[in-house]
Amino acid sequence: MERRRALTTAAALLLLAACSGASVSDRAQQSSPAGASPSAPIGTRAPDTSLSGRIVFDNHEDVWSINAGGTNLTRLTSSPWPEFDATWSPDGTQIAFRSERGGDPEIWLMNADGSEPRRLAPGLSPAWSPDGSEIAYSSPGDILCPPGRGLGCTGISIMNADGSRRHRVPNTDGGEYPSWSPDGERIAFNSNLSGDHVMYIVDVDGSGLVDLSSVGEGWQVDWSPDGRSILFTSHRDHPDNYTDIYVMRPDGSGVERLTNNSAYTPAWSPDGRDIVFSAPGLFVMRADGSGITSLPAEGMGETSLPDWV
Repeated sequence: MERRRALTTAAALLLLAACSGASVSDRAQQSSPAGASPSAPIGTRAPDTSLSGRIVFDNHEDVWSINAGGTNLTRLTSSPWPEFDATWSPDGTQIAFRSERGGDPEIWLMNADGSEPRRLAPGLSPAWSPDGSEIAYSSPGDILCPPGRGLGCTGISIMNADGSRRHRVPNTDGGEYPSWSPDGERIAFNSNLSGDHVMYIVDVDGSGLVDLSSVGEGWQVDWSPDGRSILFTSHRDHPDNYTDIYVMRPDGSGVERLTNNSAYTPAWSPDGRDIVFSAPGLFVMRADGSGITSLPAEGMGETSLPDWV
């Protein structure tokens, strides 16, 4: 299985592996095209020390955390295998993340300081329910993919926070990177089962599927705390492999572009006033895309998939 370290030079790895038989370890991560020199977003300022909370993120190899104001950078995992896709529990006491210590993607859990790591289930891209009782994630499956897409499709599954009572959500074949609505009743996700990154919303029981393909390509979705908006990554406005961050209403209307310099993996602040993202360092901006500030993550190369609590 292809390792994560190839991501920084392989633009072809932009595509998610929607099927477990098609290199499911390839994340939906935008990297600068080979030969390009990454640069900070235009107008970048120093960290805003007034920002509160803590951000967890990865550098394709290990999980780190940092205060939203730019202090107390902490390494949480230190492993010879890739560990990433980290996400906070709503109360900030635990972190679910993806580990490949067994060679295949698995969901693990650890305390907020990185202690007591324990395995939960096979899969990737975990996301906590708003009440912290469940975790949605992309699980391997035994459903046949379309020809040429692999033997068994991934899909969105839900389990209790302790790894028990795992079940697949119907109508989510090829689904990855789920994000819960604030009321805990719906899940936004993306699938590339058709060959493109298509966004969907589904009720937690698999009913009420909403196809957002009219929006165009998009992935790495994140539902706003007030439920009115969804962030996503797309290269819809780029003729090359660069991406930017966009926001839309849950019905797919009101699409707005927030960045203009190869940004990806966005996540809302707990109050919905700010957004953390990678580009390829770690940055924070206001919800309207203004006031971009840089967080000090020097020496790590590319960062990705931040989450804010």
